[in-house]
Amino acid sequence: MRPPRRNRLASSRSAAVAAVAVTTVGVLPVYMVGVLWVQLRADLGFGPSLLGVLVACFFATSAVSALTAGLLVRRFGTSPVVRMSALVGAGTMLVIALAAQYTAALVAALVVAGWGNGIGQPASNDLIARAVPPDRHGLAYGTKQAAIPLSTMLAGVAVPLVAIPLGWRPAFALGAALAVVVMLGVPGGARLRSPGSAAPSEAAGPFRRGPLIVLAVGLMLGAATGNALGSFFVATAVDGGITPATAGVLAAVASGTGAAARIAMGWLADRVRTKWLLVVAAQMAVGGLSYALLGTGVEVLIAAGALIGYCTGWAWAGLSTYSVARMHPGMAARATSITQGGMGAGAALGPLVFGLVVSAGSYSVAWYGTAATSVVAGAVIVQGRRMLLRDRPGLVAAQQLRRRSAHR
Repeated sequence: MRPPRRNRLASSRSAAVAAVAVTTVGVLPVYMVGVLWVQLRADLGFGPSLLGVLVACFFATSAVSALTAGLLVRRFGTSPVVRMSALVGAGTMLVIALAAQYTAALVAALVVAGWGNGIGQPASNDLIARAVPPDRHGLAYGTKQAAIPLSTMLAGVAVPLVAIPLGWRPAFALGAALAVVVMLGVPGGARLRSPGSAAPSEAAGPFRRGPLIVLAVGLMLGAATGNALGSFFVATAVDGGITPATAGVLAAVASGTGAAARIAMGWLADRVRTKWLLVVAAQMAVGGLSYALLGTGVEVLIAAGALIGYCTGWAWAGLSTYSVARMHPGMAARATSITQGGMGAGAALGPLVFGLVVSAGSYSVAWYGTAATSVVAGAVIVQGRRMLLRDRPGLVAAQQLRRRSAHR
């Protein structure tokens, strides 16, 4: 007997909220460290190079652990793994609040936090796939990926409200408390559909690791360029003559607009049947143009490049996850663990390589290289999609039928 519609809708909403919240607290430890680094460094005497090491450790660990998420979900279930991710976020932020005076403790906390974030991302994708109705998957995945800039905003709000009047340790303690609340709000496994009960889809097909690895490479390159934008835009703007205060406002506006773009594209995906992986590739290509604008050093073009970049070159994460999950019904955690691993690797490598290029050359050289990388990323996505379609004749036939109907 099916549960009442009201109960199904409540379960769907709670699962979507939990997925967004877990994604937020999963990356909150590293963004809290970044935003509060001035206070941490002044209080504990850490060197400036340690921040880059911490960020790289977090995202590199996330990339590796994401590859194991599918196995963990099959072994323990979706809800327990999602709860584990939130619990790890809470524990690591509490460790930072209590023991950050030791460099080893800080590094270890960010490594463990990266592990928790890595397993939580694909598990929360599976939570959406099994609890949210298919006609709302696009919006759910788009909102989930918009949680990443949301975590940046939460970390930023913690500075004036908590860190300045009370200190950075209470800010991390409050972050840990928030993660515990999120963990308690994850719906139980009894409220989810079984993996084999996923609704049939014209896009359904077998699990093939090769095409997913190609997609993961494209997403890695795309995430490398997007995370470079998030990490180096303010520095680039200041180098181009924009005041730090104005650069901060531009970063906040562009980031907020980018989050809205992720949600809007997800909403559109639920209403329009089209080749969404090709849209992802197009977003990366347009993102390449925006990164080239950042390399010009002209103030107005830098501002335009940031806004366009956040809305295109760094707004495709939800669409890519939606597309991969839709092509692998009942296997969302397993399939997206590979693509999520690629995104995590790119998030770690992008800022690191960008910083090295800036040190050896200039911001212009780094941004032009980033632009080229983004275009290449789009081309790789196109190839990965072509490989996936070989195993999905139903999807190809449906697309051809829609094309013929449109021309009549």
